[in-house]
Amino acid sequence: MSGTGNISRRHLLQGGAVLGLSIGMPVAAWAGRPHVAGFEPEPWFIESSGDLATDAAEAGADGKYLALLWEQRGCHYCEELHRVNFRDADVIALGKKHFRTIQMDLWGKREFLDSDGEKRTEAAIARGRFVRSTPVMLFVDAKGTEVFRMPGYAPPALNLAVYLYVAEGGFKTASLREWVKKNYPSN
Repeated sequence: MSGTGNISRRHLLQGGAVLGLSIGMPVAAWAGRPHVAGFEPEPWFIESSGDLATDAAEAGADGKYLALLWEQRGCHYCEELHRVNFRDADVIALGKKHFRTIQMDLWGKREFLDSDGEKRTEAAIARGRFVRSTPVMLFVDAKGTEVFRMPGYAPPALNLAVYLYVAEGGFKTASLREWVKKNYPSN
């Protein structure tokens, strides 16, 4: 995105009413929500309870997976994820239906109880889970076990395939490539 695009985006963020109307969300709903690594949270993201094991269990109780989305300030591909993928109606629909997504900052200082019950900063949790770059989306089951990892930016079609692969439990039987080939053969 060009420098001019960044300035326009910043102006939209500062003019909250325009942003709220542009995505169909009341401005008041954004009040108090943290901006992780400089990115506004998507309306369908959740705020963590502060305990990742509880977040994973609650997602599982709803028949969903917990998705930890790791981002960092200045990440072009993180911006692309928000600008492109999280504006795609199919990505949003699957994201809402099958996942509870929590935005995480690779260098963040917010503290959480990690899945082992220890209190750690976002940065320490990222290191412990071997998250070294962004964006990275970690999918976690109800027991707090990572079931799949989407490293880096993926265009919407691949993002959708990953969402379906995790939501349908494809990771239990095959690699992503094998599962897509079997379940969505090309014509």
